[in-house]
Amino acid sequence: MEALEAINQTIQKVLNTTMDSNFQIVREYVCEGCGNKVQVIRTKALLGPNKGEWFESKKGCDCEVIELIQKQQQEAKKSRINRIFEENSLINPALREATFENFEPGEFRLAYEKAKKYVDEFDINKPRNLLFQGTFGTGKSHLSVSIAKALTEKGYTAIFISTPKLLTKIRNTYNKDSEINEEQVINALANADLVVFDDIGAEGIYEENGRISGWALQKLFEIIDQRAGKHNIYTTNLTSAEFERTKELQRIFSRMLMNSEPIIMNGTDYRRRKFLKEAK
Repeated sequence: MEALEAINQTIQKVLNTTMDSNFQIVREYVCEGCGNKVQVIRTKALLGPNKGEWFESKKGCDCEVIELIQKQQQEAKKSRINRIFEENSLINPALREATFENFEPGEFRLAYEKAKKYVDEFDINKPRNLLFQGTFGTGKSHLSVSIAKALTEKGYTAIFISTPKLLTKIRNTYNKDSEINEEQVINALANADLVVFDDIGAEGIYEENGRISGWALQKLFEIIDQRAGKHNIYTTNLTSAEFERTKELQRIFSRMLMNSEPIIMNGTDYRRRKFLKEAK
């Protein structure tokens, strides 16, 4: 037994000597990235085509793991932001592909530049609104969709919503078979970093007999009012004088003007402009 133990001790000493000669701790430091104590280790290859060569590696640094986790979190956040935009936005099919790149400014170069500047200067802690006001078909909605899409690319949650479609969606929640309720619709709007209220004052505020709907105006006022102090964009074909027709419209217009930069876009119909350009 004593002889066997002596042999085992001898073997262990040889192994330790071999390990020590092929394994060296070059230096130690604290990583600025992850804050861990890191060892830089030199190891000699004992087998294979690189036998006898020394290689350096790090032990203890978690930077690569942290970077991978952060990348996965960023991708998950971007997916969530895009999902919020797609699931909650109510966009007319003609505007689905609208971007800054395919907008033709024409006579509305200033409006285009102000829209781009709004994206560049967007600060979640300094709410600002834009009010696009003007005649039909001048590109107000196109620019608004472009802003919303650009901000989602920058990591903000944005919703573009056609006001007539919004009012219809809320009405439909009153149906007993509806899978969502009014509170869910309104909460989605309340929590977004930016909401675009498109086409305010269009047919959605009228009843079947052509009279202005008191319910629609009251609901619209409530939604816009709860967005006070947040980033909003409004588009409308109504003139300031037309907003004076009823007290309800006056209240809505007053909220729309709060902290808003007005951008007037009166001119040739966007589609007509494009047609005339192509016809030349």
